[in-house]
Amino acid sequence: MKVQVPPFAQGWPAPVMLVGCGSKANPNIITISWFATVCSDPPTVSISVRPSRYSFDLIRSSGEFTLNVPLSGDLAAAKLCGEKSGREVRKFDALNLTPVECPPLDAAPMIAEFPLSLGCIIQKEVPLGTHHMFIARIVSAWCDENLKRDQATPLLLPEQQMVWIAKQYWGLTPLEK
Repeated sequence: MKVQVPPFAQGWPAPVMLVGCGSKANPNIITISWFATVCSDPPTVSISVRPSRYSFDLIRSSGEFTLNVPLSGDLAAAKLCGEKSGREVRKFDALNLTPVECPPLDAAPMIAEFPLSLGCIIQKEVPLGTHHMFIARIVSAWCDENLKRDQATPLLLPEQQMVWIAKQYWGLTPLEK
């Protein structure tokens, strides 16, 4: 028998992404798990960020961001970028990561050391309560050379990607082969 419990929004896997924002002079990274694909053609995603976060104004003012896909070996970076504010820590420097241009974006950096980065331009902002959702079109995709293949998408390495469930990082493994 089922019993009623209070509504909640954090009980299932959410992809972990590191969002590059800011500028060449002031690059920043924020870890998010409020990420979703919202359309395949044109390729469109959403991220949700609290207005109190340092990255919120960087994203809003530039109208762009990058999505950088961390792998299991990037757990320390995901944790630091999710726990520390860019107001107090220069995260690229603290993690010895390299901010690089993400054409055609004007400002938001991608992370050179991460295998896959997506350049996104905001189409719409939706205030939702604790978070604002930025709906953005993916305008460029960059991957390590060894991930490129003849098909439309690069190798995505799902078994090495991370998700966030119930306030904890998890890995992915296939259910079938």
